[in-house]
Amino acid sequence: MDENDRTTFRTSARLMFVFMLLLGLPAWILVQAVLALIAGQLAADYTNLVVTGVVYAVAFSAFTVLFHRKTWSSVDVTGPALGLVEKGRSALLPWQTIQSATIRRPGPFAVLQVTLRPEAVTPPATTLRPRIRAGQPVYTVNVGLVRPATSVLRTELARHLPQVAASERAAPAG
Repeated sequence: MDENDRTTFRTSARLMFVFMLLLGLPAWILVQAVLALIAGQLAADYTNLVVTGVVYAVAFSAFTVLFHRKTWSSVDVTGPALGLVEKGRSALLPWQTIQSATIRRPGPFAVLQVTLRPEAVTPPATTLRPRIRAGQPVYTVNVGLVRPATSVLRTELARHLPQVAASERAAPAG
C-alpha cells in the first residue's frame, strides 16, 4: 500500500448552507405560528412575513457556516492510519488498531463509527475522546455532509480494512 495514498473527506460548505437553510425556514414558520397564537391574531401582511422569513433563513445559514466552519467533521484516509476530526479535536488511528468502521444512518445524519480492538491503546485524552461500548472504545464522527460522498468513504474504508485483517492472518501470533 502506498503511504502517500490519501483521501480527505471534509464537510461541504455548500451542503451545510443548504441544510441550515432547510432547518431555518421551518423554524421561522414555527416561531411565527407561536407568536400568532400568543397575540391571538394572524399577521396582516403576508408579503412582509415571507420576506423576513427568507432573510432570517439566509442570515441564519450564513452565520452558521461562518462561525462553525472550524469545528466541522473530517475524515482523512491514508496508507498508515485513519484520521478523524470532530468539533476541533482529532485522533489518528493506525489501521492495525481498528476492529471495524461502519457508517450508520442515511443522508445528512450519517455517522462513522470506528471501533478499536480490545487490546488497542487509545490516543491521549487531549484528542478526540472515544465512547466505551461493550467494553470497547468507539469513535463517532458526523459524515453526512462530507465530500466526496459517504459511498466513496465506504469504498476507501473497505479497501484499507481487509488488508489489515489479511496481514494479521499471515503473521504468526506470538
